[in-house]
Amino acid sequence: MILRYYADAEISEWHDHALRLLKTLHDEYGITVEIDRIDEQHGLITDFPGEVRYPTPEDVYERDLKRNRELNQVIEQTPSEAFKRYGKLDIAGNISVVDDGGTVRWASTLPGYADGYRLDAESRTAMDFLEDIAASPSNRLCVECLSLLDGDESFCPNCGYEVP
Repeated sequence: MILRYYADAEISEWHDHALRLLKTLHDEYGITVEIDRIDEQHGLITDFPGEVRYPTPEDVYERDLKRNRELNQVIEQTPSEAFKRYGKLDIAGNISVVDDGGTVRWASTLPGYADGYRLDAESRTAMDFLEDIAASPSNRLCVECLSLLDGDESFCPNCGYEVP
């Protein structure tokens, strides 16, 4: 499993927070992390334990989101509804879970700074997802548990058990 951050979140504090959480997940739990820096707004990324790439938003959309059947099954909206707003790609600030074969199996549909964006938004943001798995090792994910993610980021509390 790989956690991929589509950087940079619009607000610098959320971007820095995402970087800290990804580093924690890598250092403390051995989760592979990487960054696709599609909207570079905030300084250099140094001391990051994973790969940092610089693709375009269009390349990321084509590679990870468009025509992704697995992703369509676990998020409430289609990728075009979730990541194309008013005809423009809006991916930066989000997180995805990628299997070892390179397929995105889940993605947050609201970037981290969307807290309070609408009713229940805080449960569907990138930062809440990262905080939940970084703060609660029992909530660590694996590809087998991804089917339990329903777009509201309800996690398997112990791998193999259904979410209550």
